[in-house]
Amino acid sequence: MRLPPLFFLLSTLLLASPKEMSSFNSSFEQRIVDEHGKTLLYKGELWATKPQNALWLYQTPIQKSVYINGKELTIIEPALEQVTIKTLTGEIDFLEILKKAKKVDNDHYATTLSGITYSITFKNDILSTIGYSDSYDNRVIIKFLTPITNGSIEAKRFKPIIPSDFDVLRDR
Repeated sequence: MRLPPLFFLLSTLLLASPKEMSSFNSSFEQRIVDEHGKTLLYKGELWATKPQNALWLYQTPIQKSVYINGKELTIIEPALEQVTIKTLTGEIDFLEILKKAKKVDNDHYATTLSGITYSITFKNDILSTIGYSDSYDNRVIIKFLTPITNGSIEAKRFKPIIPSDFDVLRDR
């Protein structure tokens, strides 16, 4: 699975709600449609807390864990027995993203970051979907199936556990 350059910014959008959120958890379906209409469907679970923590656990069609901790991105790929650790340039600030999201109508918000426009939908003030077109011209829609806002999420969930036999690639 390719991670679009702005993939990690989606984590910041999770807290762009009409209500103040300090945490978010949900199972999700991520549908990616390329310019030829080919569709990829990923399923998994997401946890996010302010100010800059997120964990995307992809379960199907492949297993992958994507951790965002402040200025560091860690991707664990069991099928490849590989871990990629990247330093993020620029700060990911949930509150700044919140300030930029503008209400379009009753349940819809939009914001543009780094040239990409994100469409955010809420149902009954609960985050429902995020959609955008990535830098590869893929249409991406993430649907949140079991959203829980402001629930308790332990900080240790955001600490990657790297198997000792995995190759570790650092991009700094």
